[in-house]
Amino acid sequence: MDVILETHELCREFHLGGNTVRAVDHVSLSLPKGKLIIIRGRSGSGKTTLLNLLGGLDIPSSGQVYYLGKNLHSLSEAELTDWRRREVGFIFQSFALLPHMNALENVELPMRFSGMPWKERRVRAEHCLQSVGLLKRARHRALELSGGEQQRVAIARAIANSPRLIIADEPTGELDFETGMRVMELFRQIVEHDGVTVLVSTHDAAASEYGDIHWTIQDGQLVEEGLPA
Repeated sequence: MDVILETHELCREFHLGGNTVRAVDHVSLSLPKGKLIIIRGRSGSGKTTLLNLLGGLDIPSSGQVYYLGKNLHSLSEAELTDWRRREVGFIFQSFALLPHMNALENVELPMRFSGMPWKERRVRAEHCLQSVGLLKRARHRALELSGGEQQRVAIARAIANSPRLIIADEPTGELDFETGMRVMELFRQIVEHDGVTVLVSTHDAAASEYGDIHWTIQDGQLVEEGLPA
């Protein structure tokens, strides 16, 4: 099995008053390339903290995260920022679009940060919007889009720099059931057509049906692994 990302005894602790809370507790896992991986868990189970560690947005209290064999936390802050821009697409429950920019401008943003020339990024942004079925809405501001449309723009933005890994934290959390399942179908298409590894955290049992691998996290520990039932 080709592995894109793995962890060894990963822990993240937070100190609250006189208490220590271990949000991620000795997690060792391997993410295979080109799969849709589901991490399920209730609110407060440690899903978001784990995803932040895997995406290099947070630093572990102990343990390691390896991307294609390289220890992420041996990188400098500048190197880690560059890695995130090139290798990872992030998708959040709240969409995290800039509300007064239109859909096309939101999708272009990560390519602007990576220094891609204007003409090239415009063509790429239009292609990404086409892939999520929203090219006709390219000139509409984020504020003018429905929740489902905003999440599809967020997916288009996440794939703009052709990452090898997409991390999606509760991407269906603010969507109705039907729209949420359409978003999961989009992830399925990205995995199958582009070979991207997609990691999705959710508390939604229905979303698990789209995954190749299914884990459950409880009190910071992975307690189940395998194919969805």
